[in-house]
Amino acid sequence: MSIIQKRDSVIKKVLKSRKIIATLCEKIENVPENRLKELMQEHSDTISSLQAEKQNYLSLLPKLQLSRSPFTNELYELCIDTLGLDGPWWDAEHSIRTTENDIQSFFALTGSINITGNIPDVPFPIKPGPAVPWVCPRLLEDERITAVISYLKVGNYDAYITIYYTNDESIEIERINTWGSDYYIAEDKDGYALFGNTFDTPEEFDFDITPWIEKGKVKWIDIADKSFTLQDSVEGCPYLNLEGYQYPVLIRNKTMINCMIDLEYEEEAKKKGAEEENFGFCTNCGKPLPKGAKFCPYCGAKVLDIKGGE
Repeated sequence: MSIIQKRDSVIKKVLKSRKIIATLCEKIENVPENRLKELMQEHSDTISSLQAEKQNYLSLLPKLQLSRSPFTNELYELCIDTLGLDGPWWDAEHSIRTTENDIQSFFALTGSINITGNIPDVPFPIKPGPAVPWVCPRLLEDERITAVISYLKVGNYDAYITIYYTNDESIEIERINTWGSDYYIAEDKDGYALFGNTFDTPEEFDFDITPWIEKGKVKWIDIADKSFTLQDSVEGCPYLNLEGYQYPVLIRNKTMINCMIDLEYEEEAKKKGAEEENFGFCTNCGKPLPKGAKFCPYCGAKVLDIKGGE
């Protein structure tokens, strides 16, 4: 059996177990007393099977060298599913990933995947990021942080990874959601676990990378460079001026939408909308709708009327 066949088989078992657990949880809430013990045992057994299947899945993931620290020159490695977005590594809500120790200078991991052609048909939500490389200005404005951009292939898609490194392990600033998820997990200076999440607001994304390279805040690794040599010049950088959508996306049920959140704009628009008769908001992304619109100009969702009908 090939690695692809093994992976596909394990993924099917993981998804099946998750479905069984969800069904059992619903039954347990309404089950008669005389059946509760039986269902609880089935639930426990399925949880144990799922844990074993998760480990089988993780054992199939390659540990890839992806980047290099500009402060210590150490290589950064990551166990990641590059065979396709249908693997639960990419599940934005319940991802299956390793909890390996990162190199000490590691600070955060973000990325992009250029989704072209048909939208991936996956049984869970995925957040692959924008189509093109980007950096977080909030992080780079800290003098203790430098980012490195590199490349890999995920299935048939071009993917771009940005790793943020720091030369100060005691740094205490808000991190950023880890690539593909709605949260981040880290350690503070005392070794205690940190769990947090950030919003996908426009202020968090900068697609004009050139100035950051010129300032020395962003370095890059050539696409075909297996030695992972850090580059610091604008000339020859393959990550500049690429074509593609410049906003993070959410893929769910074979639908891809812009999940950028403009908190300030939305607040102002909602106040204005409350004052204007016939002015509404998209029930899918929450952004204001032009009068008479049948489809949202931001996410493309079909517009529903106030009563919830089409």
